[in-house]
Amino acid sequence: MRVHIAEQVNMSTDAAGAQTAAPPPPAAHVQRFHAHAAAAQKEAADRNESLFLRFCDWTSQVMGQPPNIIFWLVLVLGWTVLFASKVVSPNANFLPSWFTGTAYNFPLNLITTVAELFIGFLVAAAANRAQRVLTVIIDGIRTMVDQVEAGVEAQRTLIQQNIDLTQEVHRLAAELHAHMIKTSPPSSTPPAST
Repeated sequence: MRVHIAEQVNMSTDAAGAQTAAPPPPAAHVQRFHAHAAAAQKEAADRNESLFLRFCDWTSQVMGQPPNIIFWLVLVLGWTVLFASKVVSPNANFLPSWFTGTAYNFPLNLITTVAELFIGFLVAAAANRAQRVLTVIIDGIRTMVDQVEAGVEAQRTLIQQNIDLTQEVHRLAAELHAHMIKTSPPSSTPPAST
C-alpha cells in the first residue's frame, strides 16, 4: 500500500509576471537515497573488490551451473561404484583404513557437509552484496517515481490555475460587454423592418 503525501506547491512570479510552480523541496526518501548511495560508494571504495568478495561472487556463480552439478554427481557415483563393484576392496591399503573401511561414507559425508557449509556462507556473502546494490537501485527508482508524481501534481495545480484564470477572463469579458452595451449611446439608425 502506497501512502501519498500532499505537498504544497509554492508559486513564484517570473520577470514577465507569469506564475510558475517552484520545485518542491527534496523529500526525506530522496535525501535518504543520496545518503545511502554515498555510503555504498564509500563502502565499495573501502573494500575495493577484495579477493574475498571476488571469490564469493565466483563461488555463487559457479555453484549453480550444470557443469558443477555434473562434476559432483559423477564424483559421488564414481566413489560409490568404486567400492560397490569391489574394484577397490574395503580393506585396501592404498588409502588409510578409516577412509576405505566399511564406514567409507563418513569421510565423504564429512567433506560434503563442510563444503556445503562454506559454500552456503560464500553464497550468502555474495547475496548480501547483490542485495545492497538492489537496495540502491530500488531507492533510485522510488525517487524517480516520486519526482514524476510531484511533477504531475504541479501540472495539475497549474492546469487548475489556468482553468480558473480562463473562467475569470470570460467572466470579465462578459461584464465588460454588458457594461459597454449599457453605456453605449443608442444608435440613430432606425431598426430594419421585416
